[in-house]
Amino acid sequence: MASDYDDFIIQELIQDMEEGVMYIAPDGRIRFINPAALEILERSEEDLYGKTFAKAFFGNKGSDMFNQTILDAIYDPDKNHDNVVYYFVGERLKQLHVMSSYMRHEGKKNGVIIVFSDITNLAEMRLEHIKQITFLLNSIVKSFSTAIDARSPYNANHTKNMAKMGQAFLQWLDETDNTRKMTDSRKREFLMSIWLHDVGKLVIPLEIMDKSNRLGDKMRAIEDRFVKIKLLQRIEMLEGNITEEDYNKRIGLLDETLEVIHRLNEEGIRNESDEKYYAFIEHQKYVDENGKKCSLMTEDELECLAIKRGTLTDKERNIIRNHVVFTKRILDEVRFPDEYKMVPVWASMHHELLNGNGYPEGVSGSDIPWEVRLLTVLDVFESLTATDRPYKVPMPAFKAFAILDKMVEEGEIDEKILSLFKESGAWKVITV
Repeated sequence: MASDYDDFIIQELIQDMEEGVMYIAPDGRIRFINPAALEILERSEEDLYGKTFAKAFFGNKGSDMFNQTILDAIYDPDKNHDNVVYYFVGERLKQLHVMSSYMRHEGKKNGVIIVFSDITNLAEMRLEHIKQITFLLNSIVKSFSTAIDARSPYNANHTKNMAKMGQAFLQWLDETDNTRKMTDSRKREFLMSIWLHDVGKLVIPLEIMDKSNRLGDKMRAIEDRFVKIKLLQRIEMLEGNITEEDYNKRIGLLDETLEVIHRLNEEGIRNESDEKYYAFIEHQKYVDENGKKCSLMTEDELECLAIKRGTLTDKERNIIRNHVVFTKRILDEVRFPDEYKMVPVWASMHHELLNGNGYPEGVSGSDIPWEVRLLTVLDVFESLTATDRPYKVPMPAFKAFAILDKMVEEGEIDEKILSLFKESGAWKVITV
């Protein structure tokens, strides 16, 4: 059993504690409150001591969370209560860590003991730390994204333009009080998804990323081959195997053929007459320096030249498509804070389509989040209107929207999101 001296020591310790301590007796009156508690609550002992808890605190606007923690201990005496609450002193806001528990003595309820501390400065420091970390994270992400775009001069502004449109669209949702408007936390998560949606392109070979025509770097090998063939023809003439007239005809045909190859290589969309030229080139042969009959172009070169639209073969297009797979793999290795936990999911799904014909997983319908559907609209619109793509002429907005409307008809993208995007005018930030 504790002696009077022990009780004295305990009371002195409590008096000197930095934490506030308050005791509410079974009759609901405050029977003890130490100096730290008075300082934290910015109240006087006369205000509190001997008063009922209700009379002392219920009239204090802004202390509802504090009051509730105490009431929880009273009405739920079988467990301890531990909360971080807001407590207002006039117009100033404090943040308190409050622990409360019902006391028992010899099996009887003996009142509530409350221990609390002012963590306002700590909370502010933590908030400032979080802001600094968030700023650093955003800076790294934007620098990373800039590096991705800068890796290819033909994709220099893609992500930046998407982010501009995304920010403008979110602001419009706020200004119009649209039911789809996002919380600040959701906005940050969505915008980070934009900045990182193409991170997988870091592992895509540049010769495919930067392929501005059908043959790409294969054109140099073809030109060198034609030079060699011309030299072989000249040798044939000098050795008397062909006449000068035959030599000139062959050289003329080679020049015309190479000119056609150049045109087919750069041309936008192949037409029927191009098919005839291609068939002619496909079957052309020459005799090399070892007397071996060889095709004028290799199978790989012919496959590239056969592309009817765009600059990529099916194999190259699949490699490009894999950037979303690599995006997922890369971002899954990052330990994102809870506030950004959806970034890897949203960023890696931006090529999925509502009808299931997208990639990489063919996800469809309600399995595609609203944020991803918006990201897809931004991505397609920017790609269609981009001015830095060498393989296509930039589209005016009305033509881009016509294609997006067609995608709606085919069940690929969200009609309501596209309608909101049009109405918002967010697209004007990159087209006007």
